[in-house]
Parts: sequence; structure tokens; C-alpha cells
Amino acid sequence: MSSITLPDYLPYLLLILGVLLVWEIYDIQVRKGRLQAIGFINRSGFRFFLHTTPEDSATCPTCREANGMAYLPSIVAAGKYRPVAKTCTNPAGCRCVMVGLYGAWPQAERVRAGLKRNAGRGRLSTDQIDALLEGARAGRAGATVIDRLSLCLMEATRTETSDPQSAMERYRLLLDQADDARDQALVVPSYLRLSELLERGGRKADALRVVEQFFKVYGDKQKRPHGPSEAQFEAMNLRRTRLQRVVVG
Repeated sequence: MSSITLPDYLPYLLLILGVLLVWEIYDIQVRKGRLQAIGFINRSGFRFFLHTTPEDSATCPTCREANGMAYLPSIVAAGKYRPVAKTCTNPAGCRCVMVGLYGAWPQAERVRAGLKRNAGRGRLSTDQIDALLEGARAGRAGATVIDRLSLCLMEATRTETSDPQSAMERYRLLLDQADDARDQALVVPSYLRLSELLERGGRKADALRVVEQFFKVYGDKQKRPHGPSEAQFEAMNLRRTRLQRVVVG
């Protein structure tokens, strides 16, 4: 009697399908107003969160200090945590984002284990963040599929200074493919970062198109999960005015 051999990627496939099903149910409940996003964090599939920000001359000391801070979901869900005690001093607005990860590869598992030993929070050094990303790139097929867009944003923020073109391509990928509820928190930061990089690189018309697309999506100021804050909305409004003067005249 012949035996049946199951492919080694089957557990990852089942995991992905399970998480996607949970997120689809969650998305339906949020759209119907039956569920608040903050109440779902511990059941979202995220096993830890990482605070990330571009590291360049515009990064204020407060944001630089917060970069690399990691948290278990129970800390984030409490709603009263702050990565640092002080407020961002960047005059153009804070560029930080909290990225949620499932983390099914060994380096991510070690980060999560370290957080458990340290009351749910800790700070990753630059080298540790690079090792986390490198481990994801080298991981087995399926191990990082769930975190694909979260990792894409992390890579983008890490390469803004060294390879801005690559960073912009990643932000565009995020805007094109962030359809699932779990990835919606990455959309607004991608609009802000992409438009800033385009403007900074002298591509004013392209930057204006990204800003106009942002307002097409969020211009009604309707309250929605992961929508722009007042500060983010105002920052994009100022950028639109500035770009219109140059592009439209």
C-alpha cells in the first residue's frame, strides 16, 4: 500500500488560510461597526509590533529613540502605552509607524521570546532589525507570506536614504496591494512617505499625483479604522498647496 506524502509547505499554507479567514471576518465586522480595531489586536494574528521610522537628517531625537521599540500585543492593546515619553519635534509631522508582525521565522521567534522575558517590551538595535529582515528574506517558503507587506514597509523605511528609488517602489507596492484589513495601517504612512520622497527628489508632478490620490481616498475626513490623523491630513494638505504652486502655477 503506497503512502501519501504531504508537501512540507502545507502547514504554512493552512496557517495563511486561517489567518486570512479571521481577518476577512474582522474586516466585515469593522465595516458594519460591530467591532473596534483596538479590541481585536490580541486576536489579529500579530504576535508583536515594531516601531519604525526613517533614519535621516529630518528624524528628531524623540523618534530616533523610539525606532526599534518592540511590543507584545497586550502592551499595544492597553491603549495607554507610548514608545517614548516625549513628543515628536519634527516640524513636518511625525513619520513613525507601528508595524505588526506574525513572525514565523527563527529571528522573529527570538524577538518575541525576548519580549516575553522583558515584560512585553524591548528595543532592537539597528543590527538586530537588519538581522530580522535578513532572516525573513532567507526564510522558508510560506514563513513570511503573512508579513509580506509589513516587511515591505520596514524595508522601505530602512532604504530611504541609501536607495530612495527602491524605497519608493516598495511604497507603491504597498499602495497597490494593501487590500486586507491587517495591512490597512500601512496605507497612510505609505502615502506620506512616497509623496515626501518624490517631492524631495524633484519629481513634483509625480508627488502631486500621489497627494491627490490620498485626498481621493481620505478627503471626506470620514472616520475609519487606520485613517489619517488630523496632523497627517494637515501635512498632506500643506504639501498639496506647496506642490500646486510649482506644478500648476
